[in-house]
Amino acid sequence: MALQALPRVREALGDEGTEELLHWLDRRIEERAVPRDEYRLWATGREVLSRLDLLEEDVSLLRDELTQTRMEFREDMGQLRLEMNERFDRMNERFDQMYDRMLLQTRWLIGSLALIGTVISALLAIGQFVR
Repeated sequence: MALQALPRVREALGDEGTEELLHWLDRRIEERAVPRDEYRLWATGREVLSRLDLLEEDVSLLRDELTQTRMEFREDMGQLRLEMNERFDRMNERFDQMYDRMLLQTRWLIGSLALIGTVISALLAIGQFVR
């Protein structure tokens, strides 16, 4: 017992008083103290809870980062869509210009062929009358 090593307590209370004090302290400690196994469980549970709190905080931070990343991704995708639409519009304008040029060149080709055919027919007709 821890109090047996204290000579002043034994001098002040005597042997009977010291023994009574020791029994009283033992009862009080048993009533209020947590057994070693329960303390281990309590300490382990406390460690688990503190770790769970840390994990919860980490998950919360990850959730916030993921939300921020999603928002940035959506903004980037929106910007990319705008750029792609602008490029497609420019390509459509170029295709329209190429179509107009091809149509114009086709009309000139057909007109030129018709004119050459008419000239050849006229020359053949003149050639038959001249003979």
